[in-house]
Amino acid sequence: MESPAHPSADPLALSSDADLERQVAEATAGMAETLLTSGPSAGASDGRDAFAPGSLVKGRVANVGSSDVLVDLGGKMLGVIPTAEFETPPAIGAEIEALVEGPDAKGGLLMLSHRKASAAAIWRDLAVGQVLEGRISGMNKGGLEVDISGVRAFIPSSQVSTRFMKDISELIGQAARVEVMKFDRAEQNLVVSRRKVLEREATERRANMLASLTPGQRTTGRVRSLTDYGAFVELAPGVDGLLHVSDMSWGRVQKPGDVVSVGQELEVEVLKVDGDAGKISLGLKQIKGNPWERVAERFAPQQRVTGRVARLADFGAFIELEEGIDGLLPVSEMSWTRRLRHPKEVVKEGDVVEVVVLAVDAEKRRISLGLKQLQPNPWDNIAERYPPDRLIPARVARITEFGAFIELEPGLDGLLHISEISEQRIKTVSEKLQVGQEVQVRVIRIDTEAKRISLSMKPYTAHEASPTAEAAKPAPKKPSKPRRGGLELDWAGVGLGSLDPSKYAR
Repeated sequence: MESPAHPSADPLALSSDADLERQVAEATAGMAETLLTSGPSAGASDGRDAFAPGSLVKGRVANVGSSDVLVDLGGKMLGVIPTAEFETPPAIGAEIEALVEGPDAKGGLLMLSHRKASAAAIWRDLAVGQVLEGRISGMNKGGLEVDISGVRAFIPSSQVSTRFMKDISELIGQAARVEVMKFDRAEQNLVVSRRKVLEREATERRANMLASLTPGQRTTGRVRSLTDYGAFVELAPGVDGLLHVSDMSWGRVQKPGDVVSVGQELEVEVLKVDGDAGKISLGLKQIKGNPWERVAERFAPQQRVTGRVARLADFGAFIELEEGIDGLLPVSEMSWTRRLRHPKEVVKEGDVVEVVVLAVDAEKRRISLGLKQLQPNPWDNIAERYPPDRLIPARVARITEFGAFIELEPGLDGLLHISEISEQRIKTVSEKLQVGQEVQVRVIRIDTEAKRISLSMKPYTAHEASPTAEAAKPAPKKPSKPRRGGLELDWAGVGLGSLDPSKYAR
């Protein structure tokens, strides 16, 4: 290219609009006619073809102005491109490709388009499987439109993402990498897939992450979705690990939603990595440590603790003392005096109760609890509180066919047998007693081992055995084996009296 008329001006260093205009005027003086008739150089037979409208040309940026970019195409040929076609103005001296739109007869320059050149280059080099970059520009009935350097492409809804999206319009305005699925140059139809690129990128990320993760390693992730059996935690875009419900807490978890929620950020521990299957198993409870490891330091026998009733069973209630630590409160340890059929008679799920630790077995992960131990055992001094022959005011609690249960004090009942209600023979208990009736009774027998109290309403007679002696009297021994003929012989004199067994020895 010849030196400009101004000896101190370098075309590649000009930057002001005034310099750009002077450059254009000086470089194109007398060139307009040549450009229109013979191309870039006089006598060049192929010049018209090289700079014909629609041709792709390459040149170097000579100057950048506020409205135009001047491009040196070589052979004294200059072209201009609107600056607005560039997201970022090119650097002076940079090589650039442009599409010839036609000559400017007035200015003697070629009118160029960088944007159309990019589009033409894309159509020229297009191939199935090729990955292109663009920006999602709009939405239509069947999917999204993407602008790839001026080329309009279509993304079907099924190819937008690897996951279901309720509203794909959220992607409008975002940059996107897409893969060419099919195209028609003549009709200028281009169908691309964003999903295939995402899947390939996810596969690469998963392979890299599987190679980098080791069991015991801690990492962070975001809860992406919940299932009945756990939660999927996104460790990286497109890379999920499974947090199973059994690894969420050391305690009992009924459903994953009770512990984690979608969108929650978690620190998790890698439990297992299966590179062949591409699966990652994660744990949350492992971050907190096993609470049973030092349970004996926090819970000791006879210690009073508070817990929440987690669940009920026929044999007792499980009390959550802290996360991951449940103790069993058996039905037998709920009351000193009441005969309970089910724990729901005393507690219900969700109740906060105070209990006493009875035993701790850290190895078997068992803690035994008691509720009745919070109160004194009424059977410890019952003989002192209810001496024989003393009349005791009481109330009829309930009636049965064989007698009535008499409430001596709250939670402590004694049995009044039908034969002890009256000196006269009665057929039914209801002839003499009604539920809630106030009565006077006396104790005739106390069995502390079996926790039974026998009562009577009949007057005391001197020939009755003392209740204390009756309680202390051992039960008669029964032969370990029945005798032939059904007879049971008492060789001590009870039954056959004076028979002497030595006389019948063989």
